[in-house]
Amino acid sequence: MNCAITAHHMADWVWGDFVKGDAALKAKLGIEDKEDFMRWIDTQTVWYGLVQGISNGSKHFIRKKAEGTVKVQGYGMGGYGQGPYGMSYLAIQMSETDPKNLTIAQLLEVVIRFWRDFLRDHGPYQPLPEGKTKLSEP
Repeated sequence: MNCAITAHHMADWVWGDFVKGDAALKAKLGIEDKEDFMRWIDTQTVWYGLVQGISNGSKHFIRKKAEGTVKVQGYGMGGYGQGPYGMSYLAIQMSETDPKNLTIAQLLEVVIRFWRDFLRDHGPYQPLPEGKTKLSEP
């Protein structure tokens, strides 16, 4: 939950830290204000809305909305290739009509990569510090 909350609020922090005051960057991204920046993020990664839902859900828990989330545990449960065999993991059902689940680890990695790439390409902090945890893909 902490990672989801942090990944969701990165937009607020990045906006306030350097995007808000950088006219050249705002022009490059085609944005004028924070609402434009939030819409721009949604056009760059479809996964941000999911992590936002998890973040808000953890802060404003509504039991009915948690029904699409499944904790998969035990041998033989879950889809092939999802989660370490026999270990529990949190899965998010992508839609009511499609039974595919996305593990929270996969979702968070995609969003972390998005922010890493955004900061590398647009941030004032060069070079970025090396992370202690390696992502599964460069």
